[in-house]
Amino acid sequence: MRASAVAGIVFANINDTLLKKLTSKRSMASVPYGARYRLIDFSLSNLVNAGVSSVGIITKENYRSLMDHVGSGVYWDLDRKNGGLYLLPPYVTSGAKRYNGTVDALYGAMDYIDRCKADYIVLCRADTIANIDIGAAVDSHIEKGADVTFVYHHGMPPANNADIVSYEFGRGKRIKKLDFGKVNEGETDFYIGVTVISRELLMKAVKEAYEEGAVSFLRDVVAEHTEKLKIYGFEHKEFAAVLDGTDAYYKASMDLLDADVRRQLFNKERPVFTKTRDDMPTRYGTKSDVKNCFIADGCVINGTVKNSILFRGVTVEKDAVVENCILMQETSVGAAAQINNVIADKNAVIGDGMVLKGARDKCFFIKKNQIL
Repeated sequence: MRASAVAGIVFANINDTLLKKLTSKRSMASVPYGARYRLIDFSLSNLVNAGVSSVGIITKENYRSLMDHVGSGVYWDLDRKNGGLYLLPPYVTSGAKRYNGTVDALYGAMDYIDRCKADYIVLCRADTIANIDIGAAVDSHIEKGADVTFVYHHGMPPANNADIVSYEFGRGKRIKKLDFGKVNEGETDFYIGVTVISRELLMKAVKEAYEEGAVSFLRDVVAEHTEKLKIYGFEHKEFAAVLDGTDAYYKASMDLLDADVRRQLFNKERPVFTKTRDDMPTRYGTKSDVKNCFIADGCVINGTVKNSILFRGVTVEKDAVVENCILMQETSVGAAAQINNVIADKNAVIGDGMVLKGARDKCFFIKKNQIL
C-alpha cells in the first residue's frame, strides 16, 4: 500500500447521545479512556501506523476539548506541510449545513475529500476502541478489487447502536447482505466502524445520496446497493469495543485490567499515540494498598485502590477505599471515603468520609468539577 494513496476521515461526534453523561461538554472523540488517552487516539494512531499522512476530523459540536487535545497533530506526526491534520467543523456555504447524519457530514467535508487527491478513503468512527491494522485492510481491499470494505469483529455486538450491522457472507468474504438489529441473538460478525472505499466512488455516492435526502451512509447508501457493489469484509481478530452507553464504556475500561487485552490494544508494533503531559511518577504512601489497577503518572495514593483505572493527577487520601472505579484527571478522594463502581469525570471532589456505591451495570456517575 502506498501511504500517499490513502487519506482518513474520522467522525468525531458519532453517537454522542449514547454517552450523554460523558459527552455533555465534549465530543465522543475526546472522551477520556485508559488513564491517559482519548477515544480519537485510536483512530488517529491506526491511520498513522498505516502510513496515512492526511486525516480530516469531521466535528459537529462541543469540539473545543477535541481541538485542545489534537492541536496541530504533532503527537501523531500529522503536523506537516503536505497533508497533515484537518479539522472540518460544520459550516454554511455552498449548500452544506450542520449535519444530521453521516451523509450530511461527508457532504460538508466534500472539499477536503476532493482536495486530498488520495485514491482511497478510510472512514473511522470515534466510538470504537481497537488497534486495527489499517494497512492490511487497505491491501485486502485492493487485492480483491472491492468497492467497499468493512472491518468487522466477531463477538457480542453493542445493543443500543442503530448503525451496528452484522453480515451475511458469500464466497471470499464478499458481503451479500447487511443485517441491522440482530443484537440480541448472540455472538456474530459485526461492524466496528472502519470502512475503506475509493475516493471517486465516495464522492459520487455521497453527492447522489445528499440530493435524495439520505441520512445514514451505511443504511441508506451502502446497504441499499449490496447487489451492485462489490462489498467485502476484513476481520479484526483482537480486542474491539464499540461504545453504545455508559455501561459499555465502563466495561471497556475494566477490560484493560486484563493483561491479554492490554497486549492486544497496546501493540508495540502499532503504538497508540496521544498528547503527552510531563509529570512526576505516581507516589504511593507507606500505608497504601494497590492491587490490579491501571494508573497514570502524577497520582498520589495514600489509601486502598483495587481493580480501578486512575487518570493523571488523581489523589486518594489516607484510609480511603476505591474499588472498581474510573477516576478521571485531577479527581480527589477524601480521607476515609469509600467508593465502589463509580465513574468520576475530571476535577471531581469526593469529600472526607463519603460513601458512594453503584453497580457494575449502573455505575454512580460524578460530573466534571462536581463536589460531593
